[in-house]
Amino acid sequence: MKPKINDSLRDYKGSVQLLYALNAVATTLQQSIKSEGQVYTAFQREVMALGLRGGISELDESGQVLTFKIIAYSNPLRKVLTRFEKKAKTRAEGFSIRAQDVDVYWSVVHESKPLFVPDTSTVSAQVVPHQLRGLVNPILSLLGNSPGIFAPLIYEGRVKGMLNMVGAQLTDSDVPTLQAFANQIAVALENARLISKLQTANSALEQAYQKTLEGWIKALDLRDEETEGHSMRVAYATGILAEFMGMDENELHYLHIGALLHDIGKVSIPDSILFKPGPLSNAEWETMQQHPVTACAWLEAIDYLRPALDIPYCHHERWDGSGYPQGLSGEAIPLAARIFAVLDTWDAMLSDRPYRKALPMQEVIAQIKSESGSHFDPKVVEAFIKLIQKEPRALIDPDLV
Repeated sequence: MKPKINDSLRDYKGSVQLLYALNAVATTLQQSIKSEGQVYTAFQREVMALGLRGGISELDESGQVLTFKIIAYSNPLRKVLTRFEKKAKTRAEGFSIRAQDVDVYWSVVHESKPLFVPDTSTVSAQVVPHQLRGLVNPILSLLGNSPGIFAPLIYEGRVKGMLNMVGAQLTDSDVPTLQAFANQIAVALENARLISKLQTANSALEQAYQKTLEGWIKALDLRDEETEGHSMRVAYATGILAEFMGMDENELHYLHIGALLHDIGKVSIPDSILFKPGPLSNAEWETMQQHPVTACAWLEAIDYLRPALDIPYCHHERWDGSGYPQGLSGEAIPLAARIFAVLDTWDAMLSDRPYRKALPMQEVIAQIKSESGSHFDPKVVEAFIKLIQKEPRALIDPDLV
């Protein structure tokens, strides 16, 4: 018996509507590639909005075991499912099953082809372990025998998992649409995994750089016991004040590195000059003033450290232009260096030195205020004092006390 024209037209319209809807879902998925979790969440939300149910499962490396990563059900059905999960002491999401235990799964995974199943109750019955079937029969009855489509998630020629979609409106003609959708999900998931791997690699690289920086700082501390711990303390305090002044996270990251390395150029200064007990001669002072230039030359050659140059190169510049090595003045001095200059002086005056004891906090604050507009940026000094008054110990790292 030939199908009626109206039935064929209805199927065509339904397929077109599904195609547009799933294309919109795929667009959402492609925009949600920061993590696998975001892809699964977007899938669940959008599939439920279509009035369908379904899931995504991941195939293990052996190609034998499927693990359900996300299940998309309507809220009423999900509540019922949750009750049965508690009784069965297992969860649908995270549940693993051998693909060969379910005829449809095995066919999809090993033939790499989608399947239309007119009655999905037979699939559901095979998925549930024998020992749980008596307990779960009520929910299997609730799921019913709606048609469904099962499609492989294929990426670079390999089956990575499976998509299943169930709904009364699905027909055999929707198989190509669902397979295209499955392909887009596979791409979204692989993109998310690639980003995750890159983030992990970047994190490991960041840690390696951090350990290297800490090694450099310890080397500086060993060379100059007089200022031991100064770099760590002032880096922490500079970050706190900069954040208080509204500096963003990326800027704070490089500000911290620059503060740690602010005196790295002094490695090039001879001990006879660096530790000279008396005043420096003009020639020695000219040598000393080159350490920011040396720091700039070293750090500029390292891509990772180039954004952290402002403090090592400019922390001896002064608001009134009387500093070195460039004689910059006012806002021509990078903000990071202007903030650091205040905290560098603050920490130095609060620390014991062979030639004097640490100064009281109030005396330190008074000294910094007196140099506002000459040595220091007045706005930075104002923010510094406001923060100190609000929280006297805000600039002190509790781990370094």
